[in-house]
Amino acid sequence: MIYTARCFSCISQLYEAVWPALSSIYKKPKNFTDLCNGNNLDPQVVPSTFCPTICIRMWEELAIAGVRIRGHIRGCLNELLHNGFNQTIVTWYRWMHRDSCRQYRKRELFKLPTELSDHSYITVCTCYADYCNGRSSAATTEQGTFQCPLFLVLYFFIILFSIQRILLINFSLP
Repeated sequence: MIYTARCFSCISQLYEAVWPALSSIYKKPKNFTDLCNGNNLDPQVVPSTFCPTICIRMWEELAIAGVRIRGHIRGCLNELLHNGFNQTIVTWYRWMHRDSCRQYRKRELFKLPTELSDHSYITVCTCYADYCNGRSSAATTEQGTFQCPLFLVLYFFIILFSIQRILLINFSLP
């Protein structure tokens, strides 16, 4: 088997308390740790696994006693779920073949029966480099934020240049 990347394999500590209910959906990660909640995981501290597909980082907002708690799940695509992910979603990610994040309804993503699930969402990020699922998506967001103003500046200069040419043509005619 060819391995493309090393992916962190962990799940937030809060899932351990309800693991008997979740173990039919998720495969057991290398460990349960709140270090999994961090934005820059350390390969010396958080365990990893060799991955032949893509690295995954998922998080969801849980409400417990009215308090929002974010739970994180990280691992290799083919080592996270017993029944695998929805193949349409898997195909989408392989087709994109670039780091990306997207929110999905858990029922659809995990192929859960209607009677065992609700309409809640989970965010899934995919990536292809060693330990890439240990970083937050903030880097992607910051890059997108940086590119947007750059695009607007370029657009502004193109408009300005066009106006200048029109003015020069109009004023240079007799």
